[in-house]
Amino acid sequence: MNKCIYLKEDRKCSKYNVDCIWYKECADYKESKNEASKHYSAEPIIEYGEKINCPTIGIAGGKGNGKTYDILRHYLKERIEKKRILRFLRRYRESISPKALQNYCRAQRQNLINYSAGEFNDFQYYQNRFFMVRRNDSGEIMHKDQTAFMHCSALNSVEAFTGADEGDCSAIFYDEFLSREKELPDEFYNLMIFHNNCTRNRTDHYTPLILVGNTVTRNSSLITNFGVDLYSMKKGEITVVKNSKKEPTIVFEFCTDAPVMKEAAKTYYDRFENDRIKMIYKGDWTVSNYPMLPKQEIDNAFLIASIKIIAPSNSALLFSFMRTGDNLFGYVCKFEDDDTPHLCTMINKTYIFKKPNYINYLPNRGIFKTFSRLIYTKNVYFDSMETGEYFRDFLKNLTGAQNLTSVYK
Repeated sequence: MNKCIYLKEDRKCSKYNVDCIWYKECADYKESKNEASKHYSAEPIIEYGEKINCPTIGIAGGKGNGKTYDILRHYLKERIEKKRILRFLRRYRESISPKALQNYCRAQRQNLINYSAGEFNDFQYYQNRFFMVRRNDSGEIMHKDQTAFMHCSALNSVEAFTGADEGDCSAIFYDEFLSREKELPDEFYNLMIFHNNCTRNRTDHYTPLILVGNTVTRNSSLITNFGVDLYSMKKGEITVVKNSKKEPTIVFEFCTDAPVMKEAAKTYYDRFENDRIKMIYKGDWTVSNYPMLPKQEIDNAFLIASIKIIAPSNSALLFSFMRTGDNLFGYVCKFEDDDTPHLCTMINKTYIFKKPNYINYLPNRGIFKTFSRLIYTKNVYFDSMETGEYFRDFLKNLTGAQNLTSVYK
């Protein structure tokens, strides 16, 4: 038996049961040097989900810590060992372009060589599917696996509502489910249909739905329907949500910082004193820059009326219509109990409750029309960046407010 060039031991590779010939990327060598620990590892939560037979796994964490990479690596290995297809899912059709998806698989080429013991060395993209192939030095395909490794779909396409059976499935991987953009109507319901279509009548093994997202927003109606409160989760925490029968429905992890993110911060990101990019290298929830006014200007302005807003985090906000001279502007702060006498209306997610006797105090014959105009003209100010994030999350859930949300991208 040949010796492993790096480990210098008389044994076969423990991972692939073959002589170690791809020594530069030898999995045993990498693990012996703790190479894998630099990136996020999905193995523990996937194994835990299977152990408790939990149908859904959720993962949120900083951008670039290796979440997507490691999940694809895990199921590439499972594909070679068990011949099952990975279903890769995004929200919109535009986000599953060949160029974007090929970058994901390109990063897995060495893993493909290792796991297949050299049978395959590249991927071929064809009609939203990735196939494992063997190419020669000229790039010509010499050998191709006839069953796809990964089939890519979009939740806003017809595939969510009709048959989506592509063969025996290893997992449904919903990537970038957290987004500052508008979610789809009935997204939770449609995702459950998609999961069912991929697994029905054939699943005799663990086939999880895996949700992965970067920390760009804590507001997600999809994850709220699963019963997870992102606002209360702490970094490094894993939570299990159970139904009334004490059966687990989702296990959710908020990732800790990965060493690769800290290394990137040392070389580049931490020189910027900007909270908005902390989600890249620290895994914190991103915070946009929201316009603020000096307290003196607020105190000197004339208060016309106020709106009470219930944000998705269950935080109450106070939106005040204020005037200085001929300038009407909005001011948002946290709601206090003694603010109640100033209220003229309350907005709760998708409903507007009005007190008509106050409406005439505002211009343009309508409180919501004025509310919208102030946002469109960027004439709304906040008492803190956190308040701005809560306000934006509120707009994201307000029916008919898609254009308002775009102001605070």
